[in-house]
Amino acid sequence: MAQFMLLLHQQPGNMANLPRDKMMEVIRRYSTWSDGLRQKGKMVGGEKLTASGGRHVRVKDGKPMASDGPYAEAKDVIGGYFVIEAKDDAEAEAIAKDCPHLWSPTNWVELRPLDSMAVAQAKAAG
Repeated sequence: MAQFMLLLHQQPGNMANLPRDKMMEVIRRYSTWSDGLRQKGKMVGGEKLTASGGRHVRVKDGKPMASDGPYAEAKDVIGGYFVIEAKDDAEAEAIAKDCPHLWSPTNWVELRPLDSMAVAQAKAAG
């Protein structure tokens, strides 16, 4: 089985103005979806990322420098991620298309295969 990362892109603060009942419904969808994938042996892991507190590390004048980020004026941010297992690209894409993150028309999911060498090393270590 190959592993894939689903990067969950969204506009900053996309849930900030949702009424509590709508927010709870969205959370229930994520929970139900991820629990279903776990039961099928397709979910490796995933987490929601915090809306603040991130840092950008870049090289400037030959030295790594850190600065605040993500920025509120950003067009989109990564709000979380899932790592899944799938037999091929088509199955991974089908799983991504069913992801509850697509509840908002401004959200999108980036699907990236994990390098098989890195996956093998991680399995050997753990």
